[in-house]
Amino acid sequence: MAELILSVAALGMLALTLQVLILQQPRQAYLQPLMIALCALGLMLSGPLVFQVFPALIDGYIAALPLAFFALLPSLYLYVQALTAPHAWQWRSVQGKHYWTQVFALALALQILSLPATDRQALFFGDPGPLHGQMLITAATFLLATLLWLVASGWYVLRISLQLRQYRRQLRRVFAADAGKRLYWLDGLLAALLLSWAYALLFFVLEERVHSRWLSAAGVILLALLLVSLLCVCALRQQPGFAELFGSATVQPLPDPAAEAETPLSTEAAKYQRSALSEEQAQRIAEKARQAVYEQALYLNPALTLYQLADHIGVPAQYLSQTLNQTLGLSFYDYINAARIKAAKQQLVQTEDSILSIAMAVGFNARSSFYKAFKASTGMTPVMYRAAQGKSVMG
Repeated sequence: MAELILSVAALGMLALTLQVLILQQPRQAYLQPLMIALCALGLMLSGPLVFQVFPALIDGYIAALPLAFFALLPSLYLYVQALTAPHAWQWRSVQGKHYWTQVFALALALQILSLPATDRQALFFGDPGPLHGQMLITAATFLLATLLWLVASGWYVLRISLQLRQYRRQLRRVFAADAGKRLYWLDGLLAALLLSWAYALLFFVLEERVHSRWLSAAGVILLALLLVSLLCVCALRQQPGFAELFGSATVQPLPDPAAEAETPLSTEAAKYQRSALSEEQAQRIAEKARQAVYEQALYLNPALTLYQLADHIGVPAQYLSQTLNQTLGLSFYDYINAARIKAAKQQLVQTEDSILSIAMAVGFNARSSFYKAFKASTGMTPVMYRAAQGKSVMG
């Protein structure tokens, strides 16, 4: 009964989330792969409901499971791509290549459905005995599908992790404030996914050997429910990281220096890249940026972006980015926050204003972001810095 209750709760949450997403989807194409992932999760989690309430659907449910398992990770990967894309994401036919394993899953599903009822029952719920004929072929296909799924899933988990790492580097090259854009909840989602898979594997392997209240079918569904809760709650609030730049004709994707370092350029390409911006030009751009940020106080704009600063000083954004990264050794995020921290130090010493007031006054849009940046720069919290300068401590 516990499994049924947890399953119904998860399915209800998925249904409500899908209902909201369906209404949003015509205007927000990036939600399409998320909807596929939620449908796959819904099919996986409907097992207790099917077995206990709709037993006539058991055969179809078992046959459909491979389709759901093979669709989940590619869909999550495409959803992450959509959230991290520098331009508004659209579904393209080339992205269908991520679902090539569905052909294998469909072949397995047809094999399962074509088995005689007695053989299917013996293969999945009893002791099949010596395998032969179609049962042997189905069992071998099922084993190959399991191995393929493990490899493909591991590959997509790795791809998602690398995509998020590159995206976060890009955020710091474009935005002076990245709160709400970092997508750390997706790291938690991957961890929860791996944990639920590991627990489920332990349960199915040790179910008949170890009798423990900590290892049960209800535990598998509970972990899946937590996974679904995290995905549904966070996804409903999450916008693509670069959404505020969508539609701007001046915004162009910036090359990632770290990614370029991992993929060496040809000699000719490297020579062209190095010659694109001379040292003299870089120094002039650095001085223009310094005047705009420090003297004209552009750092006070909490929503300042690299493109806005580049437009203000009249240089291409890629040249400004190259200057900051290669000449000054700083990301745009670090460069702007350095100016903010400098101003904050002065106010901490010269005024009795509260820490929060100072954080807002110098361009930070959150107390937590200010504390993190200040400690990274000085090795002290703002309160400690103020106390060290002999000022009274203000919260």
